[in-house]
Amino acid sequence: MLKKIMITSLSSLLGLTAVVSGGGYWYVQDSLADLDGEVLTAVEKPVRLLRDEYGVSHLYAETERDLLFAQGFAHAQDRLWQMELSRRGAAGRLSELFGEDLVTTDRMYRTLGMHRVAEAAVNSLDATSKQNLQAYADGVNAFLEQKDMPFEYGIFSIDPEPWTIADSLSISKMMAWDLGGNMFTELFLSAAGDQVGREKALTLIAEYAPQDARVLKESSEQAPAQAAQASPFSIAPEAVAQLHQAKAGLKELGIPGESLGSNNWVVSGNKSASGKPLLANDMHLSLQAPSVFYQNHLVVPNLYNVSGVIFPGVPGVIVGHNDKLAWGFTNVYPDVQDLYIQKPNPNNPHQFEYMGKYEDAKVIQEEIKVKGGDPVRFENIITRQGPIITDIVEGIPVSAPLSLKWSTYEFHDEISAMLAMNKAQNWEQFETALQRFSAPAQNVVYADVEGNIAYQLAGKIPVRKKGDGLLPVPGWTDEFEWTSYIAWEDLPHTFNPEQGFIATANNKIIAEADDPYLITYEWAAPYRAKRIEEMIEAKDKLTLADMQQMQLDWKNLQAVQNVPLWLPILEKGMWNKAESAALQILKEWAKDPWDNPDQAGPAIYHAMLNKTIEQVYQPQLGEELFYEYVATGLSVNAFDTLMLDQSPKWLAGTGLTKEQAVEQGFRAAVAFLQERAGAEPAKWTWGDVHQLTFRHAFGDIKPLHLLFDDGPYPYGGSHVTVNAAAYSRIDNPFRAGFGAPWRFTIDMADPAAAEDVMEMGASGQLGSKHYKDQSHLWLDGKYKSMYFRAEDVQAHQVNEYKLLPITN
Repeated sequence: MLKKIMITSLSSLLGLTAVVSGGGYWYVQDSLADLDGEVLTAVEKPVRLLRDEYGVSHLYAETERDLLFAQGFAHAQDRLWQMELSRRGAAGRLSELFGEDLVTTDRMYRTLGMHRVAEAAVNSLDATSKQNLQAYADGVNAFLEQKDMPFEYGIFSIDPEPWTIADSLSISKMMAWDLGGNMFTELFLSAAGDQVGREKALTLIAEYAPQDARVLKESSEQAPAQAAQASPFSIAPEAVAQLHQAKAGLKELGIPGESLGSNNWVVSGNKSASGKPLLANDMHLSLQAPSVFYQNHLVVPNLYNVSGVIFPGVPGVIVGHNDKLAWGFTNVYPDVQDLYIQKPNPNNPHQFEYMGKYEDAKVIQEEIKVKGGDPVRFENIITRQGPIITDIVEGIPVSAPLSLKWSTYEFHDEISAMLAMNKAQNWEQFETALQRFSAPAQNVVYADVEGNIAYQLAGKIPVRKKGDGLLPVPGWTDEFEWTSYIAWEDLPHTFNPEQGFIATANNKIIAEADDPYLITYEWAAPYRAKRIEEMIEAKDKLTLADMQQMQLDWKNLQAVQNVPLWLPILEKGMWNKAESAALQILKEWAKDPWDNPDQAGPAIYHAMLNKTIEQVYQPQLGEELFYEYVATGLSVNAFDTLMLDQSPKWLAGTGLTKEQAVEQGFRAAVAFLQERAGAEPAKWTWGDVHQLTFRHAFGDIKPLHLLFDDGPYPYGGSHVTVNAAAYSRIDNPFRAGFGAPWRFTIDMADPAAAEDVMEMGASGQLGSKHYKDQSHLWLDGKYKSMYFRAEDVQAHQVNEYKLLPITN
């Protein structure tokens, strides 16, 4: 899809040959922003925009307003086109550039209403918050007054519109959408229930075993979460697939989305060689060009001295450190979305039943402009429980309209919370700031120079009157309404725990018996968290170098569990020469399984894992629903639980035994690898099939991939290793696409010596020397200094751009 529309757009201006010719090269070079110079603009006092040898911006201002203005200016210098696509994606305006193929994607995001909600939120901001966001927008717009626009604007023959506060807020809400919802899980379980029965479908969500790693070890006696609530709703598999495809349209354009997970951990001074806490964080998102993150260092005397990353288009630092403290995030995958089955008035499609009466819905007349086509108009119908989402794709087979209730539709001010976190000087101030952070809900670890470590789940998690959020519920009654949000003091937290460390990897936070509230059912598999804990406990005194080695770890604990369950079955089988050789390799590798790219063992293991999952689930779910199941990520825990179960409910009555599934999965895996990597198992390597390319939106077009993409590189790891490199399971199997765009480590004995590394580089502009100058570090497992002290920044300064006030 994207390839076709991109070729049309590019050819209309340059022609493909011109882009890769010398003329195209100079056209791209001429569009690069100047990183040295000065400009008279709307700042109160002079501001310095310094860049180090990796193009990382260090911004020095005398007021908060000027600092955020400068940050907007710097973001636009390096990432304006990425910001353009992000705000258009959130607003449902991509068809204006790319034509009719993205109309359904636009219709989804218009229906969800990120930009509409963001615009409404602007009016609810307090004066300081509005001033700060306006300062950032003014900085972006000051850059728009310069002549150096990214070359993509010329390709699409458009001029950038002024940046607004709502643009920044809508990007924040897009991240909340990608990291904090389960709408598609509810749709999948509904369709699966129609296919195999509701009770059996719910076995597709596995429970955590008692021995699996949890964030909090303390225990208390509280009530368990509620059982699954039956749903009187049905939806066809193709409808789920069509809605999911609408969401996927953004990913093809490199707009940040779907998260694999993340790791963070903090170690107390009692377990560190320096005697002060150590903190590490690597958030897992799409690995792409340009990176989803932007590194920056923000300084205002006696107010800001903070360094870390942010999403381009948003002010502040989302994760990083200042001179007193550091923090890291991982996603909770919270259940903050519910689908409600609606009963429309048969005589008025704009009215829906509630408590025995029909209520008017809000109706917004939407118009999507389409490049090369007629505008697409539709009604966006918003009930008391949110917008009707089953109208996104016209004519999809559902038994009733569904509306989406989502915590993010309420007023939130995460950006102001983030700026307060940036300025915090101790745990009390930091925690106060966190209380304002609503979405997406995050596991936050903390360390400070005083020696404190802490964990806090931050975010708004709904309390349901009834139901568990797994399936659509009736919207015509108040039985399933949200009554409140979990109170701050009731959210999981700990401060200076006795064990001396805290680790999170999207794993379960606390046992059901210890938590009276439902947070989510969609916990990540426990293997990354368990491995992190193993490595922390293996050494008495840890160093910053140890933190970095942990982030780079490829030990596969899932294989430690699964392969011993498989081998007794496989060793009884009758195998051909290649299968026998592969079995011997798997057996030897499993003695100490690492997902290293130069080994055959992980290739055999992961191919068998995928093929066995396919054998177990696809026959009953069918191809479309199986694809959706894999896309939700739920299959990992469910399959591993099934392997441990002596009598799996899922296989009951199917005629397929667990042993048969394992045998068939192994045979299919060997055949797959022979086709992909050659006939001889001894010559296979994980890196032959598991390869990473930092893909740009233009990279699908040959030969433009040679310019815009970086890769492919043979790469290790998988979805279950600490150094994550999750791969596609269906389309282009084993192509690595998710991992840690940014790695961050810090020793609070010397916060100024913090180190990080980011995929690709600081600039999103092809032709910039900083387009991909960190990739070699990232791939080689190396780190660089974040240059925090003024003298270090000065010593490594390469560029300086001055923003000067306009005076009489």
